[in-house]
Amino acid sequence: MKCYHDHGPNQDRGMRELTWSFFVTLAYFVIEVVGGFLTGSLALLADAGHMLTDVAAIALALFAVLMAHRPATPKKTFGYHRVEILVALFNGIFLWVLVGFIFYHAYYRFFDPPPVKSLPMFIVALGGLAANGLNVFLLARSRHKSLNVKGAFLHAFSDALGSIGACVAGLIMILTEMYFVDALASFLIGFLILYSSWGLIRDSIHILMEGTPFHIDLEEICKALRGIEGVRDCHDIHVWTLTSGMESLSGHLIIEGSHSRQAILEEAHDILERQFNIHHMTLQLEEEDLKKEGADSGP
Repeated sequence: MKCYHDHGPNQDRGMRELTWSFFVTLAYFVIEVVGGFLTGSLALLADAGHMLTDVAAIALALFAVLMAHRPATPKKTFGYHRVEILVALFNGIFLWVLVGFIFYHAYYRFFDPPPVKSLPMFIVALGGLAANGLNVFLLARSRHKSLNVKGAFLHAFSDALGSIGACVAGLIMILTEMYFVDALASFLIGFLILYSSWGLIRDSIHILMEGTPFHIDLEEICKALRGIEGVRDCHDIHVWTLTSGMESLSGHLIIEGSHSRQAILEEAHDILERQFNIHHMTLQLEEEDLKKEGADSGP
């Protein structure tokens, strides 16, 4: 019998949606690169560059899902679920690097804007908006299943915003020939990417730092556990996220010696699963005298 086990079910982590999104994004990336060079539009090339990061991001997301499905081993007792979080963090940081590249080129183009073939640019950007809108639709349902899929969704959503900016810039240039608008649209796209990706980076770092999940209130957990007959108190309660939607808990319960330990454990497990959706937990039961002895002996 193994002394380790898989942590949580082999869930659907959005594999099908990610696969469809990958091929849609790859196809329109090629179209936007060609269109950007032919029209001379930086906004279009910026959007294409962002779509390239989407291709890489979705490919990494697919890899992370495949890795997360691998079973736990004696050397990796938690399995490979954290790969999803690492990929989500990488995708968020990669988006910020891309923004720096966009801002650098937009700055110079703003003061010396080259002419842009506005009508073809507008048509290509409109097609990009349709492709990105399809990606958003494909990934929207699964973005709550996994921070990894959420990262891919944010890439697609940022691209959709970028396509809107490119469309608006193209329309303005068709009507006014004010080509500096192309650089302004690129700045706008960059700021939208920064804004949309900040939450992804924050959540990824929080999980990797073993932070308490944002939706978990430790005081509420302790209150619920103290309500179990035979439990006097609890201490050293820790809750962390292994990967999106998969929380773990460890803690100590101080119990009265006259009560059944098995009954207390079963009720504690039931409360944590039913009220807090925590399915993996490790609880140590201590009699009150044990805690007092530990307190007297010092750290």
